[in-house]
Amino acid sequence: MTIEKKLKSASLFLGICLGIYVVFMLYYLFEDGCWNCNPQNYYDRGIVMISENDNSKLKKGVRYLKTAAKRDNIKAIIFLGELYLGDLPDTYLTENKKKIATLRNVVSVNTRKGKSYLNSLIGNQSFLDKKYSKAQYNLGLLYKSGILKSKDKEIAYNKWFAISTENENPLAMYQIGIHFNDKGEYTEALKWFKKAFDCGQEPGSAIMTGDYYFYGKGVAKNYYMAIKWYQRALSILASQDTSPWTENRKKLTELATQRLYIGEKKIHGKTPKEVITIKYSISGNINTFSVFISDQGSNFIGKVKKQNGDILAQLDIINKSVSSAKSAKVASMSEGSHWILNTYAKNKYGVDRDFNFVITK
Repeated sequence: MTIEKKLKSASLFLGICLGIYVVFMLYYLFEDGCWNCNPQNYYDRGIVMISENDNSKLKKGVRYLKTAAKRDNIKAIIFLGELYLGDLPDTYLTENKKKIATLRNVVSVNTRKGKSYLNSLIGNQSFLDKKYSKAQYNLGLLYKSGILKSKDKEIAYNKWFAISTENENPLAMYQIGIHFNDKGEYTEALKWFKKAFDCGQEPGSAIMTGDYYFYGKGVAKNYYMAIKWYQRALSILASQDTSPWTENRKKLTELATQRLYIGEKKIHGKTPKEVITIKYSISGNINTFSVFISDQGSNFIGKVKKQNGDILAQLDIINKSVSSAKSAKVASMSEGSHWILNTYAKNKYGVDRDFNFVITK
């Protein structure tokens, strides 16, 4: 073979190789690739493509997000978890709702995949950063609602609410308040509701604080203070902002308005009643606990328990004048303890007094 033929063969071979390389690079750049991209670049490109009104672009955007997630991009993992999970709890905070709705025609719900993505956040140290406080709160909600599973549901959701609280998320503080409220630990619950309000002007916490003053839970009953807190909630809800609770604005406004009306009706033209403080304690667990009055020793007065799907409050005293009912179906464990305490107090002291129930250790 002459030198000229060898040069032609070599040129042909190099040309073929160059052509293959060019085709590969074009495919890489315009179809599945991202030249010299880091995980954040993949995420950013994926989010931009999801804004396109083109199914091929939407699918490509999802591929970019999956690549970002494989490379440990937290935002991509969260997005894909929400995308595949489908239904989310009512107070779940997400910025991806519209984009997920856009993708729904090309990506079907797959709860197994969704849970897998979100579960991968649990051992990720980067996820503990303050900038993910909303997502930490969301993870707590997913455990509390039972969407994500754990051997001990209560420990799991409280863990993530606590982490979110450390990162100054007021809605997580509110959830911790609800946790203590449901256990009947009203003083501790009230502390968290006030903290949530002070930290982020959280209106649900203002309403709960108002209720505590209205019913005398952990504090002396005070309708004027209750009204003050209901008004605070309404003032926040009337402002036009982009706070996390915006989606629940209507419901919260209705609740605060109803409570304000009742509170004002209570104090209008009425002489304040004598307030009697009653100390009590509870013993048991989240499924059944006993209520004791600790004014003189420790006297058992009733029990609250979950039974056949219902929550039953049972009184263990003889009703003299208030009511012949010794039991009642209630909506929550805390409501059950409050029913027992109120019935006991009215039976002993009469209905013409108000009561301040204080839990003791």
